[in-house]
Amino acid sequence: MRFFFFISIILLSLSVFATEADSHLAQAKKYQLELKEKFSVERSRLKNAISTGEPVDPNQFSLEFKKLNFKIYAELVKHLRRADQPVSENQSARKALALYRKNLSELEYQDLKVDKSFDMIQDHFQNLSDRVFQSHWSLFLDYISWQYAAVLEKPSGLTNLIVTNKGVCPGVSYAKENKFFSFFMDACFLQTTGGVTSIDPAVTYIQSNISATGLKTSIGAGYFVSSFGSELGLKLPLLLVSQKLEDPPAVGYTVKEGTNLIPMLGFYSRIPVGTFFIQTEFSRYLKEDQVLWSLGIGHKF
Repeated sequence: MRFFFFISIILLSLSVFATEADSHLAQAKKYQLELKEKFSVERSRLKNAISTGEPVDPNQFSLEFKKLNFKIYAELVKHLRRADQPVSENQSARKALALYRKNLSELEYQDLKVDKSFDMIQDHFQNLSDRVFQSHWSLFLDYISWQYAAVLEKPSGLTNLIVTNKGVCPGVSYAKENKFFSFFMDACFLQTTGGVTSIDPAVTYIQSNISATGLKTSIGAGYFVSSFGSELGLKLPLLLVSQKLEDPPAVGYTVKEGTNLIPMLGFYSRIPVGTFFIQTEFSRYLKEDQVLWSLGIGHKF
């Protein structure tokens, strides 16, 4: 019951907020009608002077006319400052705001207040635009190096092996971004070759040029740390890898491969170069000794 009560309060507050914003717009229109009816001559004279570029003498206009222009402007400011989205419905009000700002500037009335409030509205709508998320697709090609652990089983016990792979990973990414944040998912096809060595110097076990293929997918979130779009963030890669290690020819020796499904935690950076970008990644599987590093280039659409 408490949950529904709070939801009701929130919806009521939003309704009141929207109604109040509409009331300011209605009041501005009411003042505009009054301006047309009571000051049609002064209004036409000011409009013609501005449109033809003629100098305006503020002393030729009544104080009541100036005050009514300011009232319209103030109601438009109150209406626009309550906007929570940069939707097209607000464009006509913003054009009207700019018009009455011009009128008041020519009339030399309340210049400081007008300029300050106009800048505030401009900043408000810029902030609203910056918060809007947009979708982007990207293609990229990473040079990738990654390691994972395997085990050599022998009659005298176990020996740890390290498998190192290097290759490329072409892929695609889909992101939702605004000026501040990026949320994305990507996938690429691993095409690498690797080698195996023993961690124990007393055991000689070496393989090379072992083909490995697979799929690397990730989800991530980043933050834009510069005005030109440099990005830092976290990602959760998941590798699905197929790589067959050969058993040694000696009797009683076998290789036990690690899991071929490898979840990881990583950091990434991305630096834009026009519509292209350079990206890096460092990820690690915390449960085992498995790390990944990559450097790539991509194109954002």
